[in-house]
Amino acid sequence: MAKQPGAVFREWVKVKSPGDRRVSIIWGYCIVHLGEPKFSGNVIHTSIILRTARRSAFSIVETRNSFHILLGPELHIPGGKCADPMDFVATHRDTSRTTDSHANAAVNADPACTKCHGTGSFVCAENRMRICDACCKHNMGWWQLEGYYGPDNGKWACKAGCGWVVKAPPPTLEFLPRAKYL
Repeated sequence: MAKQPGAVFREWVKVKSPGDRRVSIIWGYCIVHLGEPKFSGNVIHTSIILRTARRSAFSIVETRNSFHILLGPELHIPGGKCADPMDFVATHRDTSRTTDSHANAAVNADPACTKCHGTGSFVCAENRMRICDACCKHNMGWWQLEGYYGPDNGKWACKAGCGWVVKAPPPTLEFLPRAKYL
């Protein structure tokens, strides 16, 4: 049986299994679960960890049946306190979040890109990062520039945040109704 991709976790903590103190499991906030979509948006746990592969922007955890991606940050339960891992992750959720779009850009970046040097994002101003528009696949969808940008100006922007703007709606979104203001 081939192992399947499982969940993508943001904030997570590595804990010892209650039954066996030698093996570890991961409790974390699940951004998306590819096998069971109903678990997305909840704090869930993995089965026993067999192996962990660390990359610069994320880690991959291998369990018995699947692979899980850990975007971080890793939380550490203070010593001497017996906290429920589910409650611990839920209370520390969103405290030091790394933007998912930058992690997605790092995974999909072109290693030979001269603009971002294969990282998927670059510094555009002091304390500001921007998704590389040369590497962006524009696969996260499009949103219509309205409201602050002017009512129904007919331009569409990439949802990944790369700054790419098109004048005509992409063919995949032509069926979507336009927003109507009363």
